[in-house]
Amino acid sequence: MKRNIFITFLVLLSLKALSQESMVTLSGGYSFANIEKSDVRATGWRINGLYEFMPVGTYVAHGFSFGFITLSATADNTKSTVTSLPVYYAPKLIFGSEKIKGFIKGALGTQFAWIKREGFVTLSDNDFGFYGGGGAGILLFLKDNIFINAEYEIAYASNSFYKDGWISTAGGGIGFKF
Repeated sequence: MKRNIFITFLVLLSLKALSQESMVTLSGGYSFANIEKSDVRATGWRINGLYEFMPVGTYVAHGFSFGFITLSATADNTKSTVTSLPVYYAPKLIFGSEKIKGFIKGALGTQFAWIKREGFVTLSDNDFGFYGGGGAGILLFLKDNIFINAEYEIAYASNSFYKDGWISTAGGGIGFKF
């Protein structure tokens, strides 16, 4: 009898783990920031991967994101290129109907960055620091489990390569819910 109660308990406990929705999103877009020792705005692109899970019955999704950002600017015959790899926790508040959902999100993590300055002399360096910010966007469901997203994110990266630390991204992508 004790064995049957224990097996029933384990089955019921595992049902809680199965009662969540998982989503994977692949996105990309246009990024811009101000690079240190450059008077022009650096522009570039970003690709991003996001895995998130949302317990059934809630509006909050918990996610883990990693990305690749590259920005470049040319001023005074010197080309500066900054590449960043942000890795962060991304909580998201999702609201809306079955077909169109809006969201606001956060970003809290770390980033690795590399800079290369090419001019009369070529210099390169790397750095590591905090990455945090937020964003907003929409999810447009094409089917029950396939969606496209559009979003804007602004984040602060604490390293010496960015003049004021702020990186902005506007982009979109495709996602799958399972």
